[in-house]
Amino acid sequence: MEAQSYAIGQRVFEPGQGVVRAPDGTETILRPKTAQVLLHLAKRGGELVPRHDLIEAVWPGVYVTENGLTQCVADVRRALGPDEALLRTLPRRGYLLDIAPARPKAALAAARPMGGVPVFAMMPLRLPRGSDPNLAVFADILLDSVVGSLAALREPIVISANSTRHLAGVTEDVPALARRVGADYLASGNLQRLGERVRLWVEVAEAVQGAVVWHRAYDLTWAGLFEAPDELATTIAHMVMPRLRDAELRNAMRRRHDLGAYHMMLMGQKEMSRLERASFDKAGDMLRQAAALDPGFATPHVALADWHSLRIGQRWSEDPAAEARALEEEVRLALELDSDHARALAVLGHNCTILYHDYDRAQELLDRALDIAPNDAETCLWISPTLAYSGRAGDAVRNAEHAIRLSPEDPLLFRYQHFLSIAHYANGCWEEAAHWGMRSLQSNGGYTSNLAMTAAALAALGRAEEARLPAARLMELRPEFRIGVAKPRWPYRDEALRERYGQHLIAAGLPP
Repeated sequence: MEAQSYAIGQRVFEPGQGVVRAPDGTETILRPKTAQVLLHLAKRGGELVPRHDLIEAVWPGVYVTENGLTQCVADVRRALGPDEALLRTLPRRGYLLDIAPARPKAALAAARPMGGVPVFAMMPLRLPRGSDPNLAVFADILLDSVVGSLAALREPIVISANSTRHLAGVTEDVPALARRVGADYLASGNLQRLGERVRLWVEVAEAVQGAVVWHRAYDLTWAGLFEAPDELATTIAHMVMPRLRDAELRNAMRRRHDLGAYHMMLMGQKEMSRLERASFDKAGDMLRQAAALDPGFATPHVALADWHSLRIGQRWSEDPAAEARALEEEVRLALELDSDHARALAVLGHNCTILYHDYDRAQELLDRALDIAPNDAETCLWISPTLAYSGRAGDAVRNAEHAIRLSPEDPLLFRYQHFLSIAHYANGCWEEAAHWGMRSLQSNGGYTSNLAMTAAALAALGRAEEARLPAARLMELRPEFRIGVAKPRWPYRDEALRERYGQHLIAAGLPP
């Protein structure tokens, strides 16, 4: 083992002797394999080292489970004592020893497994010298809130605020900072008081080149500053996510020959959002491939459950009962991998209402999902139809509106708009139901559930001629549609509302 020593915080690692020396001279002797693991991490100081790289370096040509590596890492942390936080675990990716590099660093992109889930880091906000101490407290709360909001979304992987807080005031450029924390995307910004207003500016940049993928300025009032962090953090999180996905999709398109699970899932979701039969079938294949590429990744199973749900709703399934069982199996697999995956619970709850009219179980699942991720747009979205169909239409409207506010640029916005239309219709606000139904139709003209709802809302307003346009499009896509056949499947708990919906569809010109 080499003679060069490495400073790790207040401790020194002597590879030649296999010891870690504390400031008081106390030495911790490392087992040979543990010393080799620490040496490999020290040589690549400040750089993400994938788990498989460590295993191949320390146990070359030998089959060893990851438990051996995990034990060595635990031994290293014990040896580092108070400096153990410098050895970071990046979930599902590897380890990073936060010390100065022992050699020039390779580009961060080379370290990330191809197609892996991106890693996001939020840096502490910069403050002008001599700022009000309350501004610093607000900046710290906002840092924690943004990280918490993104963590609830399950993607990207989000680095703990405790791992970036100590970098306040660091002036390194984006690529250097990103390498220090092991991130693919870095958010930064500043906060400044301007009289009774506070200006917040935030940007997100990709790590390798430092190119900005999103930026936004927010004006807050000083008086209401501490009422803002949670809502503001949620807004930032939901604005950032579509930009990261777009950036990752562009990366995926550049290397279609070598896609990993995450990129395959993103491309499948994009194909699915078109709601065109050929691309939809292709999307299912891509989502299944994504799940197979990374068996430990829960989110592709949630996307597949959503795929099955839309396939049932569009009447593209030859066996809806088997499709429903496949949907439930994907949710089960997702929850086995991540028991607190709010979207998995929400998709299942929604379909308990739509497929089985089991409102009580649906509400139980949706309440659990909301407890886990109260400010996740998609979780809030799935809750709205159950509320509408079970007689809580006012609550349904508020949930759907909240979901749209959280994610105004979602690629599946047409579904958000449709669910709000359902809520308004159940609430007897037909003008609003027709408005949001038409917005959804303009976003995507192939969503058959929305075509029916929009036709019904327009007919309820006495606008029969306008109602015939979405009705005709529905018959074009589903020529077998008959009100009498569909009526038992409508999930309205109130029989009078179910009857009214049928009469409005007849008034729109759809066959009884």
